[in-house]
Amino acid sequence: MKSKKYLYLIAIPTQLRELVTAESIALTGQAPDVHGITISDKCTDAQRGAYLKSCTEVLFEGDNVDVLCSNIRNAEIYADAFRVSVIKRPRNQKLNSMALASQIGRVIDGKPNLSSPRVVFPTVITPNRIWFGRLLSESDNVWLKHNQRPHVTSSSLPARLALTLVNLVASPGEHLLDPCCGTGTVVLAAAHNGIQATGYDINPRMVGATTKNLIHFGLTANVALEDARKIRQTFDTVATDLPYGISLVKDTSAATEILKNLRTCAPKAGFIDTRDLRKPLTDLGYIVENVIPVPKLQLVRRIFLTSNGDQ
Repeated sequence: MKSKKYLYLIAIPTQLRELVTAESIALTGQAPDVHGITISDKCTDAQRGAYLKSCTEVLFEGDNVDVLCSNIRNAEIYADAFRVSVIKRPRNQKLNSMALASQIGRVIDGKPNLSSPRVVFPTVITPNRIWFGRLLSESDNVWLKHNQRPHVTSSSLPARLALTLVNLVASPGEHLLDPCCGTGTVVLAAAHNGIQATGYDINPRMVGATTKNLIHFGLTANVALEDARKIRQTFDTVATDLPYGISLVKDTSAATEILKNLRTCAPKAGFIDTRDLRKPLTDLGYIVENVIPVPKLQLVRRIFLTSNGDQ
């Protein structure tokens, strides 16, 4: 039996290729190509992704439209109220999308419905390959909504970056800890993705802000007042944007105590900071698996993906 293949359309901002590639690998098992297309045998709901735009089950693929149409006709595909959607990658290809959609639509049994389709057949075309399939899921752009949360501070993590961080370290069903949760950007992202989330903060105002933001979006998580140096529970993973006041370069006792304690809380973690934390993390017993730059204007954040080094 032929194994199923899935095509993902990926948004790739110019400066964030490393970040987007890492998320694609984490969610689909494969990296996107230069056109922002990922082909995988793993089916993932595109609503989980920060940069995944859609997931399509590939039905046919080839190198020209005539062969593709012949395969569709021979398969006697039927769908009522369907639409064929042509996606060009890159967009500057000289072909008539409407004419191509009409050509493919004529070999599908059933009635088309362009305005309110029940079934969408994406047709993705590059200069040397064409894929035809059935749309399974699309991004809900939840990070745009989370950026409009009612309680926020000037140093709050952008929601799209928070969602990416969550996807790099956690999967649905796991228990994630954000020990410095602030206004809850990471906690919101985790809860949206079916991940059990716990958010702690040493500041009562931040605990209140996270709680109110969760209520605003109808999401559930465990949020409480707690010092990150004194957490004793264990979790599947840690994901946090380290507070700006922490300076590991100066090796303050608070910074060292926080990260030393977190190493025993979970077998894997993702930390965001503007400084290079590789040596401090290594000195504390972490294994730094990957460092992903996240540039924005003059600011460059870094994501440090770690394991705790315990066998």
